[in-house]
Amino acid sequence: MTSVVSSLNKRNLNQNGLSKSSVKVAAMLIIWFIVILLLSLNQFFVPVRGEPPLNILLSALLSIGVFFLAYWRADKFRNFVLNIDMRFLIMLHSWRMLGMGFVMLYMLDQLPPLFAFLAGFGDAATAIAAVFLTYALFIRAEGVSKKTIWRWNAFGLVDFIIAVSIGILTQTDALFFSASGISSDLMTVYPFVLVPAFLVQVFTITHIIIFLQLRHSKKDDNYIKFEPQGVSE
Repeated sequence: MTSVVSSLNKRNLNQNGLSKSSVKVAAMLIIWFIVILLLSLNQFFVPVRGEPPLNILLSALLSIGVFFLAYWRADKFRNFVLNIDMRFLIMLHSWRMLGMGFVMLYMLDQLPPLFAFLAGFGDAATAIAAVFLTYALFIRAEGVSKKTIWRWNAFGLVDFIIAVSIGILTQTDALFFSASGISSDLMTVYPFVLVPAFLVQVFTITHIIIFLQLRHSKKDDNYIKFEPQGVSE
């Protein structure tokens, strides 16, 4: 009886700890967003003509660097990261369907086709797969193979790398600058700059967290499993 009570108390303490960490992380995200928003409104991310968006790239390196520093140095933060529900992290990427807005901007002659199609359809593919993957994790008792999750996660991360790279290369006077005069410069001004300067970085960190969770999952099990949740009739 004593061991049961002790186990329950320990579980409650862990849940309370994770809850407090969630509040702190949410507060940090809000502060981060406000900082990026203010910088965007002051055209901090607009590069000099013919130069790459160094401030966006530096902000990405800073955010990812801070994440890894906190992960390696803070035990509570590392515990929080490794205990986030992977289904939640994957389902967040369903919002990347909004990336099809790049294609709409191309149709309005606001973005070059190379960038718009690669970024838009890459995001859409990641989003659709995320929905099916999350659904499978909810209903399949046998779970989903780690390889499947790893491949989806790698695809989504590589999609970001390609989109950002093409975005840089299709800026004014860059290597793939369109003869039509339409560039990806739009992505460096408010409100569109919030995508690469904030959203892409947040989603990139969720990809990193999923990789970390896969690495720390049970070595003797090739599947990620959750208690199945069927639909009641």
